[in-house]
Amino acid sequence: MKNERQSYLKVIFTFFFFHFSLFICYAQVASRTDGVTVSYYDSLHEAFAATTGTSIEQPDEIILLVDIVSDAPLTVEDGQHIRLVAGGSDRAIHRSPDLIEFPVLWVNGDSSSLTLGKPGMEHELVIDGGYLDSPSIEAHCPLVSVCGPGAKLIMYDKVSLQNNKNSGAPLDTSYYENGAGVFIRTRGDVQSRKAEFVMKGGTIRGNINNLQTSLAFGGGVYMAAFGIFTMEGGVIMNNTALFVGGGLGMGSRASFYKTGGIIYGSNAPTGYRNTVLIGNGQPKKYGHAVWVFVALKPLAQYRNDTVGENENISYTGVPRGSGVFGDGDKWDNPDKAFRRILLSIILPVLPLIIGVFLLLRKRALQRLMRIAKEAADTALESIFENLNLTAREKEVGSLLLTELSMSQISSVMKLTYATADYHAKKLYRKMGIKGRTELLLKRKGMGSGE
Repeated sequence: MKNERQSYLKVIFTFFFFHFSLFICYAQVASRTDGVTVSYYDSLHEAFAATTGTSIEQPDEIILLVDIVSDAPLTVEDGQHIRLVAGGSDRAIHRSPDLIEFPVLWVNGDSSSLTLGKPGMEHELVIDGGYLDSPSIEAHCPLVSVCGPGAKLIMYDKVSLQNNKNSGAPLDTSYYENGAGVFIRTRGDVQSRKAEFVMKGGTIRGNINNLQTSLAFGGGVYMAAFGIFTMEGGVIMNNTALFVGGGLGMGSRASFYKTGGIIYGSNAPTGYRNTVLIGNGQPKKYGHAVWVFVALKPLAQYRNDTVGENENISYTGVPRGSGVFGDGDKWDNPDKAFRRILLSIILPVLPLIIGVFLLLRKRALQRLMRIAKEAADTALESIFENLNLTAREKEVGSLLLTELSMSQISSVMKLTYATADYHAKKLYRKMGIKGRTELLLKRKGMGSGE
């Protein structure tokens, strides 16, 4: 009887202990495994800070156990290697209204990495900027920033980066302020270890870059100095840029290699197409899908149409501010279109423009000749007496007494500027004066009888 009672109590104890342990585990926000042990954390920030992963291939895996609202950036520091996955169900990280000056995910560390999802991940992982929330959240920075030298962001299927609007006044650094979805720039312009984003899958959607600066480029992804974006899969869709690069925008020293995935353009259905709002330059709207700024000519290349799954395009930036477009890539050049538009407007009216110009030039010369004749008629010859001047020097001298500039004097005399100036200086030497100011003073003195 005693043994039966003990067995019964043992079963009850085990039952309650198991459920209590389960409650404790799922009351935690995240778990972390270093490949050997599993630890639980009250916040995702604590889990990030505790990582000891040694490489991209051997990161610490952090499982998000509940949906969270983040009010501080989740930062990957020097040498940290993290894989973040959803556990138990679909999970989401939302931007807090208090987190508008910094990205939600920030791969800031030297030689660090953040992997979002993994092959075969069962549940969805969503990073949400809160633009569709009520009230709407409008940030001053992108959703994700990758800027540490040698830093890398890797993204797999069932991961979504979405609904971030960048519309504020940015802080004093561009390492995380530009773009709306993902921003890539190597901090310190370290060319040997560039910051990189490798998109193997997932979706970047619904992000809007409306910065009130000249850099409102790139709705889905924006790359600046020495950033690299390698797109192997996934979808960039329904993003918006104020100026150019609705889906993807990049500067002249960034690099982009697309071997898979889709970047929807202006020819895609509503809800899929990436959009440019007001454009930049002429024609006003270009780069709905992809836009590349090149410091040297051609000034830009772009794609308005959808860049499909099996269509490869690439651009490799270099330090001097230009770069190389991949062989066989299909790019458009807005400058060519602008020249065609400009020529179609100018050519029909070009004869009229030339005629007006010649008429105005003729009238200007007639005015100068009239002034020159009046000067010759009224010049005070006593100024030039006994100086043994040549006829050319006297002519220059009479014109120097007028309001004409040296350029106008040379035009009236049909001489080069240098020749007219040469005769003027010879005149000054013979008169023993230094320049035109003394000549006019001398004329004034003689005219007043001094």
